[in-house]
Amino acid sequence: MQTNEVGIRKRPVWVWILSIFFLLSASWTFLSFYLVLTGAITLPPAQKEYFDNLTALDYSFTILMVLANLTGAIALFLLRKHAFYFFTGALTLNILMSVWHTVSKGWVQAMSGPGLVGSLIGLGIAVAICIYSYRLTKSGVLR
Repeated sequence: MQTNEVGIRKRPVWVWILSIFFLLSASWTFLSFYLVLTGAITLPPAQKEYFDNLTALDYSFTILMVLANLTGAIALFLLRKHAFYFFTGALTLNILMSVWHTVSKGWVQAMSGPGLVGSLIGLGIAVAICIYSYRLTKSGVLR
């Protein structure tokens, strides 16, 4: 009699950390938009002008990017190789949106110095996560 052996794959610590991070990040992003759009927080003039210039398309792309990252995190947690594609898609959309918002929406003025540094750090982290998920895929951890 032949038995099917299903090996239990252990999640690396970074998979846990990244999955939790993206869950909290997505929640924070949606909460932040809610607070801004409802006027619950007061924004400096440059940021208020920036948000006033955003269109439904801008918000749609932002939601799409957050959902791609969240889906990537869920796929990563489930040890699925699709995580790499979702993270890469979110990173690409992030870069395209940053360029578009810099050129047309006054993003740089709204962000100020610390915000720009934070955005660059976030971009670097996103690149590192794409590289990490790619390596997990190539090593067979993600299937």
